[in-house]
Amino acid sequence: MAPGPASGYDGVVNDSFLVRAAGFGPRGTPSDEALAAEHISGLEWWHPREVAAYDGPDIFSPRDLAALLTDLIASGVPAAPIPLGV
Repeated sequence: MAPGPASGYDGVVNDSFLVRAAGFGPRGTPSDEALAAEHISGLEWWHPREVAAYDGPDIFSPRDLAALLTDLIASGVPAAPIPLGV
């Protein structure tokens, strides 16, 4: 499978939510094949420090995710939704 957007792809809108939960493995119900078809090669938890220090080929979205997570942890949940950008 070639990297990059699938034929006909015209963008995406992501909504992010804070959900407090007991620890669990980051795995949903899709099969490995279904994840691969969506160009998802793995799932894992990241600490904001790890996000900030990451120097690999992948890109976090939003780009300032580490700062946003750090602020969320320090200041708590905002009173209203905030636009995150890319």
